[in-house]
Amino acid sequence: MSEELKLRIHNHELIEKKLIEKGAKQTEETTFVDTYFNQPLGHVYKIVEKNTGAFINIFQAVNGKFEVVKDESIKNVKEVKKELTSKYGIKRILKGTRTFFTYKNFTIIFNLIDDVGEFLILVGENPSTDVIEKELQIENPKYITVSFDEVKAQ
Repeated sequence: MSEELKLRIHNHELIEKKLIEKGAKQTEETTFVDTYFNQPLGHVYKIVEKNTGAFINIFQAVNGKFEVVKDESIKNVKEVKKELTSKYGIKRILKGTRTFFTYKNFTIIFNLIDDVGEFLILVGENPSTDVIEKELQIENPKYITVSFDEVKAQ
């Protein structure tokens, strides 16, 4: 099962440059609007709207990482959003840009969230801190163990 390891960064251009030097390939760059719905702590239910369409994402916190429970395309985003808003209520809406890279067996996402900050997400089977700290040489990483809807601006 795919998992995410997330951390706050402050220099995405420098890290992107290192990634490309190590052979990573950029696969997508998109703007996004993420609508998070009220859920118990450790559960994430959101609609992601981006250039290529709309998606439902469900995540579950497990041992400081997030397991991807569901990630599927939706066609009738307005209807689904209305239904989920009625059922759960909107918790937070985040906007920004995401840049996706493939690196070894991982996807690396730079998540630049307006008025919140810069983040790196390492996605794959059992993503480890070794990739972050040793391969990407990010010193003193500030790992995020909550959903982005819980993260405060810095």
